[in-house]
Amino acid sequence: SSDEDELKGRVQSLLNRLTYKDNNEYLRRTSVQYHWMNSNAKNEGKPYESFDDYLNAFKSKRRIQIRRERRSIIQGEKIRIDAIHGEDILKYDGLIERMFEIYMSTVDKMLYGRKYLSKEFFQMLAKTNFIKNMCFMCARYIDTGDRLKAEDVFAGTINVEKDGVFYGRYWGCLQGQEVKNLHFETCYWAAIEYCITKGLKRMEPGAGGGDYKWARGFDPALIHSVHYIVHPGLRRAVSQFLDFETENNVEVLEYLLSRSAVGGNKLRE
Repeated sequence: SSDEDELKGRVQSLLNRLTYKDNNEYLRRTSVQYHWMNSNAKNEGKPYESFDDYLNAFKSKRRIQIRRERRSIIQGEKIRIDAIHGEDILKYDGLIERMFEIYMSTVDKMLYGRKYLSKEFFQMLAKTNFIKNMCFMCARYIDTGDRLKAEDVFAGTINVEKDGVFYGRYWGCLQGQEVKNLHFETCYWAAIEYCITKGLKRMEPGAGGGDYKWARGFDPALIHSVHYIVHPGLRRAVSQFLDFETENNVEVLEYLLSRSAVGGNKLRE
């Protein structure tokens, strides 16, 4: 359509302007995220063989806490988590739409929530080859049966799996169906178990939540980005802050890696 052509033209024009600027005009930012690595420090850095193998990387007290968290969901609440990946998603009628509802549940609950994605966006993804990269972690009660039905899914995450990396992005739980520890089980424990089973090398759960991610075996990693700021005064101020932030983040990373919950991970840039 003409609107799409106009938008593509505007985007391409912006990219051209940025491409031909001197590299020295860009500001580099070094921030921190927390990633899970499929690397067992107790076994020469080889991939974990099972979730229990991963648990053995923790100290005894933490292992007990994690097992208690998982039991509270699986045995206590009788909830199961199904990982539905790639074109298998299309086998379940209405699952795309259900996961959109779950995505919207977080948008609606949070004051800062913004509806960046539409139902049509998810439906369009399902019609492209990108569906092969998608992975849904779907929470439902065990008594709903062996076969998953979209209407039984009440919480979950929308993720992307590509090139051996699991990117966790959107978590949600339908209003009034929140369960203690379900967020951790769905976003972390079940996802890690899936990564180990699939032999994936890394999980990146996104920004935020560093404290509870680090305690659960997600170690800090440096993330780099570049930015162009037009106003010279603002540019100088941001540049000075970035110098301070980078130095601080490197110190924090080195400190936390030396005290890793799973131990043995080296500095990653």
